Amino acid sequence: MNTGVRSIPLGRVCGIPVGAHWSTLVAVIVIGQVVAVSVLPREAPGQSSAVYWTAGVLAALAFMASLLCHELAHALTANRLGVGVRRIDLWLLGGVSQLSSSPATPRIEFLISVAGPGTSALIGALAFGTGTALAAWGAPAVVVSPVVWLAVANGVLAVFNLVPAAPLDGGRVLAAAVWWRTGDERRGAKAAAFAGRAFGTLLVAFGLMQVFAGLLTGLWLVLMGVYLTVSSSAEQSAGETRHRLGTLLVRDVMVPDPQIAPGWWTVQAFLHDLASGPHSRVFPVVAFDGAAVGVVSLAELVGVREPLNTRIADACRALPDVPTAAPDEPLLDVLGRTPLGQRRGVVLVVRDGHVEGLVGPQDVAWALELARAVPLGRHEVTS
Repeated sequence: MNTGVRSIPLGRVCGIPVGAHWSTLVAVIVIGQVVAVSVLPREAPGQSSAVYWTAGVLAALAFMASLLCHELAHALTANRLGVGVRRIDLWLLGGVSQLSSSPATPRIEFLISVAGPGTSALIGALAFGTGTALAAWGAPAVVVSPVVWLAVANGVLAVFNLVPAAPLDGGRVLAAAVWWRTGDERRGAKAAAFAGRAFGTLLVAFGLMQVFAGLLTGLWLVLMGVYLTVSSSAEQSAGETRHRLGTLLVRDVMVPDPQIAPGWWTVQAFLHDLASGPHSRVFPVVAFDGAAVGVVSLAELVGVREPLNTRIADACRALPDVPTAAPDEPLLDVLGRTPLGQRRGVVLVVRDGHVEGLVGPQDVAWALELARAVPLGRHEVTS
């Protein structure tokens, strides 16, 4: 699932890119405040505010680390079962593991889904055991209490994520169960999405009741409910997209033999040539020997300051920054790793280093619209 937020890269864990949105800092501050202001003064009275806040922030950071472990459990299980993982992102409402492809069977869906809550439950048990041991050894309450809080927080995280409502892990477990029972992946996705919208609506209603009663904590329930409602619908829409595209290959939707921009030409010469040619807006750029160099758009060419002295190869978006695909690659695999929804999104279709076509958002939209009336398969659409 994609949150739609842009994250700051934090590095790689087990080879998987990990990032954090700026709202993660808000989560750390809010959690730290809850522990420092609401939990510790009651459980460990008599300490200074500095001590409470230090312990609170450390507890919040430990919780975010446990949240990362939750997502890593999903990602590593997916990798082990043959499902690619693009990245992991942390943000205000938790974490997201972005898979590059869908699970092939309900069993794989189930195993990936339960890995996260299982890890959170394990962390909660370990934290509770650690807190109990520290208390038995006579550690001060200001040390024991944050550890016990971490245990409770991970337990709540595990239980909440098992609620059978998309996009929570329990929603995916429900989808896997319906898929296994009926043999229809779409029915499973629809059931989970319906449950997600219903549960999200209940959270919003309960949160608003708390807000009207003067409890600001209800705002978190409202925010979570809205997120669940919107995300469950988005996941169902994504599932419908996958179903409609079926087994299409890249060559089934690409624009074959697009107009080429010779990299050794000047921008001015190419623009002059365009005036009497096809009305294309994006052009593959090739070297003198025909090898693919990159991609350039008409807007980028028009924006060049010195078109008379600038070669197209110097003005284009060059490989490997431009996403590429092979003609016989499944289209869904490409969509899983390429943001074709962006205005400038385009995939360069290459075979043996030479250009065979282009795929842009409009080409995918064409396939989706046609698929509403005609089932598309890899033998049913030709270029």
